[in-house]
Amino acid sequence: MDEARKLLLETRVKDLSSVSSSTLVQLLDTSTVGQALQILAENRILSAPVIAPGDDGLAAGVKWPAQLPNSDIMGFVCVNDILTSFLQSEGGAFNGGSMLTCMRQLEAMGQRFARQQLRHLTCKGCDGDFLHSRHAGEATLLELVMYGFLDPKRRGMHEGEQQSHVVHRVAFFDNSGRVTSVVSQSDICRFLAAHVDRLGDLAEATVSELGWDCKPVVSCTPETPALEAMRLMVSEGVSSLAVVAAQSAGEAAPGADTAAAAERHGGGRLLGNFSASEMRTMTSEHFGALSLPIGEFLALENETDYVAVNRERLLSEEGLVGSPAHDFICNRLRRVRPHAPGEEVGQRLVVATGKSTFAEVVELLVKHCIHRVYVVDEREVPVGIVTCTDILRKVVEVATAAAAPSPSTSPAAAAAAAAAHRQEWHQRNHGSPRGGQEQQC
Repeated sequence: MDEARKLLLETRVKDLSSVSSSTLVQLLDTSTVGQALQILAENRILSAPVIAPGDDGLAAGVKWPAQLPNSDIMGFVCVNDILTSFLQSEGGAFNGGSMLTCMRQLEAMGQRFARQQLRHLTCKGCDGDFLHSRHAGEATLLELVMYGFLDPKRRGMHEGEQQSHVVHRVAFFDNSGRVTSVVSQSDICRFLAAHVDRLGDLAEATVSELGWDCKPVVSCTPETPALEAMRLMVSEGVSSLAVVAAQSAGEAAPGADTAAAAERHGGGRLLGNFSASEMRTMTSEHFGALSLPIGEFLALENETDYVAVNRERLLSEEGLVGSPAHDFICNRLRRVRPHAPGEEVGQRLVVATGKSTFAEVVELLVKHCIHRVYVVDEREVPVGIVTCTDILRKVVEVATAAAAPSPSTSPAAAAAAAAAHRQEWHQRNHGSPRGGQEQQC
C-alpha cells in the first residue's frame, strides 16, 4: 500500500496530460438553454464552465455555487442540470396522454424552456470545483483527489448546506480569472489504469473483498418513459439507473422473498444503463425524446426483449418515427463522446462480478469510456455498482492509511485561502461580493 501512497504523493497535478488541454468550451451565463445545448452538442460534451464577463453579465439576485470573487467564473453547467431544471420548471404543466401526445407536449414545453437564460436555471453548477492553476499545479495528485474531487467543501471554497461533497470535474483558472483546463474523475482513472502496477495489493483486491457487490442499485424497466426515469434519478439522488428486465416471482434470489430480492438486486436481469450521457448532443428540438421508453435508447446496442416486443407497436404510432426526438435517440453514433484510438464506445453491456479485481474494474471504466460498472451475480442480476468516485475513494483510503495531508497546509488549500482573502478585501472595500455562493441544487 506504500506504493500507492508514493504514486499519489510523487505525482503533481501539473504532470497530468489533461491539464495541458488546449481545447476548452465555455458558456456565458446570459446564453439561453437552447444556445448552451447547441454548443455542448457540437462539441459532444456533457458540461462546460460558465462565465459572466464584465459587470453587465451579472443580474441582481443571480447566484452560482462556485462564484469566485474578482473573477468571471460562475460555475459549471451540465446537461443533467438543464434536464433537472426542465423537470422543476415545466414538469407541473405536463398532462400526459398517449406517447405521441406526450411527445408533442414536451416539444412545445422544450421550445419555451430553451429561451431561458442559464443564469435563471433552478439547478446550476453544483457538480464542479475551481482551483487556481498556480497552486493546483504544485499540489499532489492525492491533494487534488481529496480536496478537489471528494471533499471540496472542506477547503472552504463553497458555502451552503446543500453543496455537494463530491464533484466530478475540477477546473483550473489563472490570475486573470480565465479557465485554462478541466480535469475529470475519468482523467484520474485513466492515470491509475496506466500505473496500476504501482497500486500494490489494491490492484488484486476483488470486488467482493472491497464490498462493492452489495451496494443498492436503483433500477427501472425498458418500458419506463425517459421523463419518468429522469424524475426517479432526481428523487433518488443518483446519476444513473440500471435498466433491468421485469422480475417474476420465480426469478427471486435463492433463499429470499421476492420483495427482499427486488430491493437488493434492483429487479431482474441487467439490460443496460440509463444516465445523462444518453442525452449527449441533445438540443432544444429533442425534448420530445423524454416521452419515449428508455428501451429505445438501448435498441441499437442491445437487442433486448423490449425491442422485439415493442418495436412494431412503436413504429405504428403515427408521426412518431422520423420525428426529431426519435431520430435523436436512434442516432447512437451522434450521441457518443469522442474517443481516443483503441477505446471502445457505445452502450455495450459492460459488467463485473464479485471475483473481478480492482485493476480489472478500472480497466473496464477506461477502455469503454464509462463512469460506472455494474456488478452482477451468476444470473446477470445487478447486485452492486462501482463508479469513478468509488475508485478514487478507495485509492485515497489506501494512500492515507498512515497519514493524510492537511487541507490547511496543502497547495490546493492555498488557492482557497487566496480566494477567501480576495473576497474579504472586496467586501471591506466595495460591499457585498458579486452574487454570493448559495447552492442551488
